[in-house]
Amino acid sequence: MSGLKGLIHSIEAFGTVDGPGVRMVLFLAGCPMKCLFCHNPEIAAGDEGQFYTPQQVLDRYNKNKFFYQAGGLTFSGGEPLLQGEFVSQCVRLLKENKVHVAMDTSLCCGEQWVEGLIPGVDLWMVSIKAATAEMHQKLTGQSNAAIIMNNIISLNRSQVKMLIRYVIIPGYTDDEKELSKLAEFIKTLPFVPPLELLAYHTMGVHKWRNLDLIYCLAGVPDATEQDVERAREILRVNGISDFVLCYRNQG
Repeated sequence: MSGLKGLIHSIEAFGTVDGPGVRMVLFLAGCPMKCLFCHNPEIAAGDEGQFYTPQQVLDRYNKNKFFYQAGGLTFSGGEPLLQGEFVSQCVRLLKENKVHVAMDTSLCCGEQWVEGLIPGVDLWMVSIKAATAEMHQKLTGQSNAAIIMNNIISLNRSQVKMLIRYVIIPGYTDDEKELSKLAEFIKTLPFVPPLELLAYHTMGVHKWRNLDLIYCLAGVPDATEQDVERAREILRVNGISDFVLCYRNQG
């Protein structure tokens, strides 16, 4: 579909935290979840950006491809799979040109596109917002049980390269119930992936104010290195030992 276009909110030309190496990061507009701790609410809103065709994405990548030799391109958001057809077309074109592709997703939608994306995506960075359905509903406005967890299981079964991301939010996602449930779920996966713990921060609160939105987690402090280390220890006790990083700010 040469005329297919996707709405891209913004592009980071030289990203270093969204996959291996230096990467071009596409922040696709829109997200079906309403995360109370979203640090990019302006992207999640999905009403701003520029339309690109898959060929225009490749052309933009090729302008700086020399710098991406050890990196590649990452689809992020928002939720990139909300625009699954566009992303699928992009991935197909990128792989024809031998570009390393990473997908930063919560797998909260677009399940009809996931199987077709498997051959073209080199790294899946999957965010679990909360481990229990109750906390997930509270933080995102959605239950994770039916779609997200099943998508993770199905994708993992295909032996893709996967990284699970989890944000440590003091008083919400850092208690023993949430962390033991997270460990329990990860251990049930056919091929246990590494886990990246991200420290909750409030650097995006001003974006909520600029959009005249109420930030419901006002008063929740940034997670400290000690908070993340405590969470990691609880996970260790519950049988999780493969960590990519023990401390990094979310986003």
